[in-house]
Amino acid sequence: MKICVIGLGKIGLPLAAQYASKGFRVIGCDINPEVVDSINRGISHIRGEPGLDERIGDSVKKGLLSATTDTVKAVRESDVIVVIVPLVVDKEGNIDYSTIDSVTETISKGLKRDSLVIYETTLPVGDTRDRMIPILERSGLKAGRDFYVVFSPERVSSGVMFRYLREIPKIVGGIDEESTRRGVEFYKRVLDSEVISVTSSEAAEATKLFGMVYRDVNIALANEFARFCQARGLDVVEIIGASNTNPHSHILTPGIGVGGHCAPVYPYFLIKNASDLEIDLILAKNARRINDGMPEHAVNLLGKELKDLDGKNVLILGIAYRGGVKETFLSPSLSVIEHLKDRGANVYVNDPLFSKEEIEKLGVEFADLKNLNALDAVILVTDHKEYKNLDLKNLREKGVKVIVDGRNFLEKEKIEKHGIIYRGIGRS
Repeated sequence: MKICVIGLGKIGLPLAAQYASKGFRVIGCDINPEVVDSINRGISHIRGEPGLDERIGDSVKKGLLSATTDTVKAVRESDVIVVIVPLVVDKEGNIDYSTIDSVTETISKGLKRDSLVIYETTLPVGDTRDRMIPILERSGLKAGRDFYVVFSPERVSSGVMFRYLREIPKIVGGIDEESTRRGVEFYKRVLDSEVISVTSSEAAEATKLFGMVYRDVNIALANEFARFCQARGLDVVEIIGASNTNPHSHILTPGIGVGGHCAPVYPYFLIKNASDLEIDLILAKNARRINDGMPEHAVNLLGKELKDLDGKNVLILGIAYRGGVKETFLSPSLSVIEHLKDRGANVYVNDPLFSKEEIEKLGVEFADLKNLNALDAVILVTDHKEYKNLDLKNLREKGVKVIVDGRNFLEKEKIEKHGIIYRGIGRS
């Protein structure tokens, strides 16, 4: 069995490495020639994924893994094609299908009989059958007769990819029984996790979206609790911890915002599906509104302490959307920066995962923690481990009066001992 993985990003490359580690020949496809060249030299371009560097180097050395920009040829040579490319939305929640449509069109040009095509890219309910199959059938082959199609949602996370691939059950739903059977057989051969079949590709698509909307709504509820606690003089961290001692309570953590390719994006897929059915998903919509409003809430917390932000120097700690992950897509930092600039503040940004040049490309000024200019305040957006032991004495000497802890990550007592006002999310 030869496998083609299309999209060699933070998820696709670890998947390719996982399949190769099971002894299968894998061809990875990407439009970036630098990525392809790096992989063919046995070097991962993805940083911070435990075990990935070793798996890539070992698989390339054994001749089990290679990469190419020629997707048509790779598809033609493969028995299984796994698609894991981005599907994103614009500011209004409209889906941009251009990438996945283009990839699917390319697959159709190399598709051969008896192939199995698997979409791991998160899709709206019905898209595998109603949108992808008509494009694939431009090959002249018939889905369910000449080739087989499955939707199997990725259920992983950067930084813990291989652990999640072992521990989290794999959901598989095909366009028909034979497609599902073949999908289950494939995943049982390449993964060590439990493989669970559902009745259709639509059921598999909904499984992923339900999980993501649940998470987004749960975080929004935690953020509503945080706002209440902030106003009432209570500590939301203490109260959520106490509440979650009840086995029926699973409240997640409030924070300065939700970022990345998943939680801020995928709820819109289900919202669109519901709208097509003339159903209004009020909870899902409100969760998006609440979570997208948290960066402004954090800036307002700072504004209450400094009164006027115009001309104030504010240091942002973290441009990444999540600690330990080098990714800025829909990061709350970007919204925080926008709100600060709108109020006339001078913004400086530090992130240990990004170089000075990378940060400045985002249109903000880089800050070196060892060589800071005068500051009025700090907002922590990203819970990087490097920020756990900030030089509070130095920050106070630079003029910092307030630290807004957007992740409730820092120690309030230590900060206040240095004469700095501490404001967490939902903490008095």
